[in-house]
Amino acid sequence: MTNDTSRIGLRLFALIVSVMCVYSFNANAQDLIMRRSNSIGNWIAYLNNTGALFNQSDSAHPSALGMGAGGLWTRLGRNDTVVFGAGLWIGGLRRRSGTLTPHVEFSYNPNTGQSQFSPGSLVYDGPATDASQAARDKYRVYRSTDLAGPPWPVRSVNGRDSYIDDVTQRDAAGPQAVLGDEDMFLIYKDSDPDSSSDPFDLEIRTQASFWKSGFPANVVLVRNQMVYSGNDTIFNPILALAVDGDINIPDDDRTKGVQNEGTQATVFFTDQSTTDPLLGVMVLDGQNGSNRFDPGVTSLRYWDINDDPVSDSDRYAFLTEIHHDTALSVVGDARILMTSASETPLVPGDTLYFTYALFAQAPTGPALTAADSAAMLRTARTISSNYRSGTLGSLSGVEHSANKQNIEIYPSPASTELTIDNASGDAELFDELGRPLKAAKNIGNSAVFDVRDLSNGFYFVRIGQNSYCVEIYH
Repeated sequence: MTNDTSRIGLRLFALIVSVMCVYSFNANAQDLIMRRSNSIGNWIAYLNNTGALFNQSDSAHPSALGMGAGGLWTRLGRNDTVVFGAGLWIGGLRRRSGTLTPHVEFSYNPNTGQSQFSPGSLVYDGPATDASQAARDKYRVYRSTDLAGPPWPVRSVNGRDSYIDDVTQRDAAGPQAVLGDEDMFLIYKDSDPDSSSDPFDLEIRTQASFWKSGFPANVVLVRNQMVYSGNDTIFNPILALAVDGDINIPDDDRTKGVQNEGTQATVFFTDQSTTDPLLGVMVLDGQNGSNRFDPGVTSLRYWDINDDPVSDSDRYAFLTEIHHDTALSVVGDARILMTSASETPLVPGDTLYFTYALFAQAPTGPALTAADSAAMLRTARTISSNYRSGTLGSLSGVEHSANKQNIEIYPSPASTELTIDNASGDAELFDELGRPLKAAKNIGNSAVFDVRDLSNGFYFVRIGQNSYCVEIYH
């Protein structure tokens, strides 16, 4: 496309076509399609049970062009579009007519808006759709904070997260298994009518986690579990994350890879504004599972609308081609593909896992400054290290030891002074790497830090055995 108007028109047309193609079930099956958003934190992220995540917002949160917007970040006091849509690409080689043949499926194609997955409206992959209550309960979009409706389906059983299919058994199986202050859960699959031809036979379970305060409030973490029920051996399986990041307005975005010491992320930004937020994308776990080696990100590529592959063989080549795009992309409608390729075959009964995170923060200037790159990389490292240690939730500003105190920390964010009321014990301030910066001045039952000399970012206050995440923003 040669101009902004035609490219925007193409995207709107693609979205309309995708709805016609993917959602062409009969009336009963149509009822199974559900789109919901989270209700806490700095994200307004829409998910639906076809696997297309963060896109299709409602009229209350429009994008600058009035189109369906995706993940919206509101800490700056505005509704900032940062994600137009995201989803998975899954590929591999299967034997067909004596030849290893590539096949690729996707839950979201950023260039067409299409998903080849459906809510899973069949009982046993038979020819008839199933609109029973059991199907509706299984394939709906769940929110862990719902007070009414079917119980949260992921329960903690013997210390492990377990999906409980039977609605009547969920409460008895164990407490809710959630990672964030509010999680969303959905199931979709590839073997229903009008999905891709000759499907793999995959059921994908996606759980997205959101936090209401502190450092993680600007983070959404997405865990995917892929259950393979097909009969083929899939050689050289590929899992990939496709993200179309739109910072307010399409066609003026850029991307750049930032990496250091095993941490790799991609930053979406715009050259046009000093206030538009930055979007970071990182894979936390490449494809992994029983007896599998996690290959991490084996290919990272920036993706232009003109590069869109259309055939199975082209798509598989597109996914497996080695790219390490870490320089600046061109200005345009930026999108990325992060691929995890494995040499371990996928056999019937296998389950794969794939986890990624999106995060946003304020910029220091137009384009991507050196300070922005460093800050985004620090944030990526903080997310990665705390995810792996199981302490990401502890950064929400709530103490995480058993010895709770009636602590009050204000203001948030702090610009000149940070005050901690009811602090019983000496208070110290640390940076994200755990380096001590300064001790507090005790005034009565309060501890006060002078933070005027500190850079914008997240820090930690330690009082006795308790730690609290705080933010400095001048």
